[in-house]
Amino acid sequence: MTLRSSSALSNRWLKIFGWSAAVFALLLLAVFVGAKMWIDSYLRGAAFRKQLEERVSEHMRAQVDIAPVTFDSSQFFCDGLSAKGGQEAKFSDVKIENVRGEFKLPGIWRLLFGDKKFRVEGVDVQRVEANFFDDRLSLTLPPLKQDEKMTEVGRIGVREVKIGWPGGSISGLGVTATKSDAGWQINGAGGQAAETGLPTMDIVSLRALHKEPSLFIQEARLREAGGEIGITGEVTEKEKVDLQFKVAGVSVTPLLPEDWRARLHGRVFGDARLVVPTRDGPGAPAVVTGSAQLKDGKLEALPVLNKIADFTRTDQFRQIELKEVRGDFRYDRAGLRITNFVLESERLIAVRGQFTVADGQIDGSFEIGITPGPLQWLPGSQEKVFTSMHDGYAWTHMHIAGPVRSPREDLSSRLAAAAQNAVIEKVESTATQAVGGAVNQVKKSAAGVLDLLFGN
Repeated sequence: MTLRSSSALSNRWLKIFGWSAAVFALLLLAVFVGAKMWIDSYLRGAAFRKQLEERVSEHMRAQVDIAPVTFDSSQFFCDGLSAKGGQEAKFSDVKIENVRGEFKLPGIWRLLFGDKKFRVEGVDVQRVEANFFDDRLSLTLPPLKQDEKMTEVGRIGVREVKIGWPGGSISGLGVTATKSDAGWQINGAGGQAAETGLPTMDIVSLRALHKEPSLFIQEARLREAGGEIGITGEVTEKEKVDLQFKVAGVSVTPLLPEDWRARLHGRVFGDARLVVPTRDGPGAPAVVTGSAQLKDGKLEALPVLNKIADFTRTDQFRQIELKEVRGDFRYDRAGLRITNFVLESERLIAVRGQFTVADGQIDGSFEIGITPGPLQWLPGSQEKVFTSMHDGYAWTHMHIAGPVRSPREDLSSRLAAAAQNAVIEKVESTATQAVGGAVNQVKKSAAGVLDLLFGN
């Protein structure tokens, strides 16, 4: 074969190969375009949405409705999702609004051809509202495998989170959650937290780590009117809630009953721990322990203070500056127990002791100290009742028991008896009659002191 004929044959094969390659490329392009058109049509169709709803329902253990999903290149959009929790769900209802996500194309192929894990790079959500109440649906759902996960997501950002539970809520919280080997790192800020009986507080920051089955609160900071509460701890599903609180400068006023808010002022400092076992389900008894103190305390606008001031001729009782109020506490199913209780208004009155409150009944033992000056107006008090002198006060003991709103105490009867004996010993019967009204006022004043100390 000559060189010329060999060259012609090579050119012929090159042309054949070139045309074959072009045809093959066109066929691949046609297949890709056709597959993409089919995929786009399928993803926009009702069948895909129904399949997605079924899988989400199985995963959330809830009845789920998903708005139509729109795919554009490597992004998807959805107006939202609503879910009503079944008996196995962790929530009663959830509503998600305006969802946008980014994904990789292989994730779509895996989803369509057998892999149930939909891999999403990131998801941004406008609003999530979740409630945790008792009203749940009765649903029949197939069992969810322990290792089955419907999605793999790299990052979730929510502009506004609202969470509700019996007696409380969180609203307006912005959250970003990022997946890592350690679990989900959650960071949040903004919004407010509310709980019945407590003041509404601003959420300064939140850092938490979620790793099945536990949520570790690394740091949460709440702020209200210059005061702050720090929270750390752990919440483990079907095991326990274990949280530690550090309170710094929170106003006591919002914590009080309405009729006391104009009377007692000050700021609370202290530490507390809340433990709730959840392995037995809802309603498990909580245990709260800790210590607290009131700073910059003041008592005023109390009728009983004015009565004490009139009787003892001491105007300082009309408005009491509290140098110190502190104590240790424990609350559990047996009730509330306060130990190491100290209340002192410097150079006026001091109270030390302990008490318990259970089923509306109080039982306590106290040492009461009063500066000697006002006692001169209580006949026989220093000789018969306030007989111990130390730390600048004349001291006596007092036992209190009975209903919290109307407790019985043993101090007023001893004061009355001491006053009567003193009068009998020192004056004639006419003087005794004159002092009788004062003795009755002593009783009222003693009862008033109990009002002052125990909130009657």
